[in-house]
Amino acid sequence: MIGLGAMTSCGAAWATTDLGTLGNPHVTISPSSGPPGTKITITVSNIPDISKTSYPYPDLYIYLPFSQPFGTTLTSHCGGQDCFPIYTYDDALNHDSADRIVTFSLPSTNNSKPIFLDGFENSVCDVTVNGKTLERFSTLCNTKDEPQGVYQIKLAWVLESDSEQSYTTDTVPFVVTPGVAPSEGPVADNGDTILKQYQNGTISEAQFYEKLKVRGWTDEQVRQALAVIGKLPHQMGVSGPDYKLPIYQTNASANAANITSHANTTNTEVLQPEIKLGTNTSQVRLSQDNVSLPVKQNSSTVKLVQNNSTLQPIQNNTTSQTLQNGPMWNGIIIGLSIAAAAIMAGVTIFVKTYRNKQNAR
Repeated sequence: MIGLGAMTSCGAAWATTDLGTLGNPHVTISPSSGPPGTKITITVSNIPDISKTSYPYPDLYIYLPFSQPFGTTLTSHCGGQDCFPIYTYDDALNHDSADRIVTFSLPSTNNSKPIFLDGFENSVCDVTVNGKTLERFSTLCNTKDEPQGVYQIKLAWVLESDSEQSYTTDTVPFVVTPGVAPSEGPVADNGDTILKQYQNGTISEAQFYEKLKVRGWTDEQVRQALAVIGKLPHQMGVSGPDYKLPIYQTNASANAANITSHANTTNTEVLQPEIKLGTNTSQVRLSQDNVSLPVKQNSSTVKLVQNNSTLQPIQNNTTSQTLQNGPMWNGIIIGLSIAAAAIMAGVTIFVKTYRNKQNAR
């Protein structure tokens, strides 16, 4: 009887654990309103250390009311809402009190379809905490729109031994605004008409691609459309991969290519200005390659044409011969003059020496 009384006393003590003394984490939500399909991020910070707490141990829960209107809540002890533990007594023992980032998207018929990954059906509506998925909502995610209204997101301490014992630490509202009309796919935007026109030969292949691209069609959507109307290469008896679509070049890109090609041409003929020579013998000096050309008096106008950095004087034969032989004749004349002067000096010396000898006799 004494042991039973002690157990009853302990049970009463456990049941009266004051959850209000555990502290109040800080909660923020972004955004605070939006239409169906809005991605919501809830950040829970300033989480207290509960590792010193005696049994019964508490856990920190988040209550999400967004599936309540559809009657698809996961548990029955959360007042008709979905609730998840985001910080437990075991986390506290492991010193894991980092901020909790909770993310999910509201149900909307505009949401993308769920995908299979690692054996699970994943959707944008799945509730994740720090990147780890807590619960999946693939069936509800893109089949219904979240009703308009104000939804209260609640954070509370809950006893592990008695989930009915809870203490709310914070409540943040989220307002669901009117939804937007479902976006029309490419086929709804007269895509079917374009397919029929191309299939019947009313428009060309180039026009077919251009019209679909303007409407935002991707290459994969175009390929699927071609498969429907039997226009893929293998369906038409043409060899080649079905996924490789023709590439059509616009006029602007073609002109740009032509300009680029023309700019890259290296064999360009550049006409130099005419050089008119004066009446006096002078020297015309070209800036390129330091080439000097002597020009004789009354010579004709010389035109220079530059082609690949090569200078070619255009002139008559007489002028050309004069330009080529002038330096050589000048050298010969100077040499002969020097030789003649030397001979005359030698003869003069010889005569004077001979006369001096005759006079001495």
